[in-house]
Amino acid sequence: MSPKQETVEDIINSENELLASAEDRYGDYFKFAIEANDLLNSFLESVDGTRFIFTAFLSQVRKHTLLAIFSTVRLHRIQALMSIRQVLEAGSSAAYAIPNTDPKDFAEKDENGFLDASKRLAVKRYKWLEENHPDASRAIERQKGLINGSVSHANIVYAMQNFKARFDENKFETPFFDTEDELHIKGDLWMIGDIVWGLMDLFHGVNLKEGIIKFSPDFLERMSVLRAKDDELKKEMMESERFKNAMKLRSDSEKE
Repeated sequence: MSPKQETVEDIINSENELLASAEDRYGDYFKFAIEANDLLNSFLESVDGTRFIFTAFLSQVRKHTLLAIFSTVRLHRIQALMSIRQVLEAGSSAAYAIPNTDPKDFAEKDENGFLDASKRLAVKRYKWLEENHPDASRAIERQKGLINGSVSHANIVYAMQNFKARFDENKFETPFFDTEDELHIKGDLWMIGDIVWGLMDLFHGVNLKEGIIKFSPDFLERMSVLRAKDDELKKEMMESERFKNAMKLRSDSEKE
């Protein structure tokens, strides 16, 4: 699909068309991300009022998950991955907030009386996650590392997603939409669903000891269905020729 983008009205209409046609274009990958998002928005039956900080961070997880899905299919990959970083960070804090309810663990007042969500407190929360839920901690850190090493700062690799040189015509273009890459988009949709599944599994694991959150009656059943789809799509992605070639190049590079 080549979205129209000559005017602001073109862009608005194209964004709507890209989203409306996403299931047709990306099939099971889009449906998987949407189903994970649907469960994210319905997996809770009740939360004790003392866990309001958990629900505040959960709200951020929900918001940025949907923004990531929308941005992915509307061909704005940097925006999508920056939203995913918010999902990972908010999800980590949400998990910490299930057993830890003291607001001072999340922000402190500076010398002027303003609240400061200091890095020191974030480090404390990540250390708790690493010590108590090491598998989830490693997965979150790995995903954050991939994002921080790619899109967190402007670079030539991603700049080329929004640039077209026409040397034969002595001109260049700076399109609003990324160049569409079906494999990357499907991979990002799978990644979003996989991350969301992992965070919900983390919340459930933390709550097993606390017993403060009541999950929906069909939560575990729906998680099992999503896990099977997650594994299926991951296998499909790994069997693509582009993925195999990329892994071979990486392996050859590490041997040098």
